[in-house]
Amino acid sequence: RKNISLVTAIRMNQPCWVLVNSTAIIRNLRRILVLNNRGVFLGNSHELTGKQMKLPATLSLILTLILINVGAAAEQVQQNQPRRSRFTFEQFSKRHDTNQDGKIEKDEFKGAPQFFRRLDQNGDGTITGEEFQKGAQRNGRQQPRGGRKIPDGVKVIKDLEYASVAGESLRLDLYLPEKPGAKLPLLVWIHGGGWTKGSKAGINPMFIHLAAEGYATASIDYRLDGLTSHPKQIHDCKGAIRWLRANADKYRYDVTRIGVGGGSAGGHLVLLLGLSSGIEELEGDVGGNRDQSSQVHAVVDLYGPSALGRFAEQSKRFSHNKTPELLKSASPITYLSKDDPPLLIFHGDKDQVVPPDQSKQMHKQYQDAGLESSLHVIEGAGHGGPQFSDSTRYTLVKKFLDRHIKQIAPEGG
Repeated sequence: RKNISLVTAIRMNQPCWVLVNSTAIIRNLRRILVLNNRGVFLGNSHELTGKQMKLPATLSLILTLILINVGAAAEQVQQNQPRRSRFTFEQFSKRHDTNQDGKIEKDEFKGAPQFFRRLDQNGDGTITGEEFQKGAQRNGRQQPRGGRKIPDGVKVIKDLEYASVAGESLRLDLYLPEKPGAKLPLLVWIHGGGWTKGSKAGINPMFIHLAAEGYATASIDYRLDGLTSHPKQIHDCKGAIRWLRANADKYRYDVTRIGVGGGSAGGHLVLLLGLSSGIEELEGDVGGNRDQSSQVHAVVDLYGPSALGRFAEQSKRFSHNKTPELLKSASPITYLSKDDPPLLIFHGDKDQVVPPDQSKQMHKQYQDAGLESSLHVIEGAGHGGPQFSDSTRYTLVKKFLDRHIKQIAPEGG
């Protein structure tokens, strides 16, 4: 704390922050010594630094004693804090180990496929107790993150398999009204995570809340093998859209017009989904249902990259192992045409991961083509954060989807 010296904190047996910079420690220690021994304040730390003062011979001993006491005090406080119970392999097995043989096979696992891959460290298709403990320690958590808060009147149907690819189950969650009624228009959320992590549980809260406002919402998983495996991810996304269309009557939602949204890598995928309708090489056959369309009718993009060649020029890390041909094929902007769906974009002006000019370029080329695009650059926002699901953004998203998916005319026109 700013107003408590190290000596005072130790005397009170309270933990305190210890400055890492050794010069700063010495400056503060001088100030403490003066105050402690003489009770007189001789000047600020930066004023004392400018003087060629000879440090007392006992300085190192005093510093050592202070740091030992600070560490002991902090440790005592930490020990007094209640510990959270650890999720054990035994508990994990009760849920997933169907045949009770002490290990979890891939076809037994009921969670997200990417979580199975994280725990299956040697890639042999099974999770052992040793792998579970090592994976839990590495990830800093013992189980996947919990889901979002569900509004009143909304139910969730989890883990519906829309495809199985090479033994990997691809699943989605559906958010539907508890009381059946008229069929509701469908929205689909695609999560981010750099094409290598994340899950359908990471759905943006706005899209869950929309399920209480006259929509049905789906949140999908896809293969997390990195962008270099393109077009796997877009094949999965299109397969999910086709499955959702094929099962519309069963789950009672309307697929006449579908709206999609996504953030970061998910933003890239919803852009690609929206702009590549009819592009056969990006369609794939994941999940079958090739008699169904994968077309969508409105896109909400949260800070997704759109021009990957340009992005690779700006980021050496992103450009690694990516050929110009891959970048062109995976770039949504490659497929821009005059029949593309309306677009709503949000991007933070402080984004250090995906440059804001990715969204600005997409917005400009959309407008140049005579298409509808609305870009909102959020001042002070980075790559994600609460600003991208607050009431201001929710109002904009709802109005956009009401107009283009429900086709409700805006007030006053």
